[in-house]
Amino acid sequence: MKILSGLIIGAIFGFMLHRGGLVRYSRIIGALLLRDFKAMNFMFTGLAVAAILYGLSDLIGLGIVPRINGYFGIGHIIGGILFGIGMGSAGLCPGTCAARFSSGKLLIGVGIVGIFVGVFMYDLLFPVVSALGGEPKFITLSMFFDIPYGYLAIIFGILFLAVSFFLSIIDPSKKFDNVEEEKNLLQREWGWLPTGAVAGVLIFISTAIGEYLSFAGGFLALGAHLSSIFGYSFQSVPSLNESTLWRAMLAIGVFPGAFLSSYLAGTISQEKVTPLFQEAFSSNIGLRGFTVFISGALMTFGALIGGGCTTGAFMSGWPTLSIGSFVMGGTFFLVAMIMANIMFIGRYRLVREVKERFRLNLAND
Repeated sequence: MKILSGLIIGAIFGFMLHRGGLVRYSRIIGALLLRDFKAMNFMFTGLAVAAILYGLSDLIGLGIVPRINGYFGIGHIIGGILFGIGMGSAGLCPGTCAARFSSGKLLIGVGIVGIFVGVFMYDLLFPVVSALGGEPKFITLSMFFDIPYGYLAIIFGILFLAVSFFLSIIDPSKKFDNVEEEKNLLQREWGWLPTGAVAGVLIFISTAIGEYLSFAGGFLALGAHLSSIFGYSFQSVPSLNESTLWRAMLAIGVFPGAFLSSYLAGTISQEKVTPLFQEAFSSNIGLRGFTVFISGALMTFGALIGGGCTTGAFMSGWPTLSIGSFVMGGTFFLVAMIMANIMFIGRYRLVREVKERFRLNLAND
């Protein structure tokens, strides 16, 4: 039953990634360029809800203790830089890559291949990369300030919810969302609050059953289980058990979840190169495919070195108040923003113009 829960949680999360618009290139790039705050608000809401639930659980004594990602200095920096370069280049992360592919954007399949290349790179170099930064130190903000975790987690969650509502008020992209108004609930893109809140609840449930929601880790576990079929053992995953199988099922679950959302919305489309990428760079399918492939490999390799991806280090990691997660998440978002801004120098106007001209939505973005 627990193994099945991994598949279900992954599927619901994949559904929310698609339905919340996190699969859209313009949403992710817009967030990194500070011209579209919806993806950011989804993530902020998810980590805020998880933090509040963790805090309440701690204060009332439920005994649901989140896993703390250790701090290992230079490992976070190197991993974060690699992840950030990939994210800023492709406008994807491991989870959204899987969800975007499942919504009919078959070109993104090369990104899935890249993810597994990153997994195998990490495993082959495991003796070297696992030593980066030395022995992990399990430090949290709660320990640093000597404040009970429950109170600090709730305050942290409330602050991030407040930031989300503020960003929603000033979001310059909101005026382009009226293209969805004539559609019914099953067909249109949903708001950041309900989708992000569901994501936060899923993070909490994963912890409650003794697991941890992270798609980079999920793909590592999936790679280990698939390789074992052919007699190859991962040195980075020395034993295969119920927990590794749960994480593998989590990664698998994203695919049917995002596909179901796309099917219900009627947005399954084989858009080869998204309009914003076409207008800013090229309509060449080879260039876009190469970018996505390299980015998939860099992101996964970096996430596994540095301690997590946008779900593992950020949405699941920050609610634990882990210093390691703060350093990793902060590094890759900063690098991703720098990378995206370098790529779009002189092209910033295209984010607005392409949204308006193409009426971007779940089907064509």
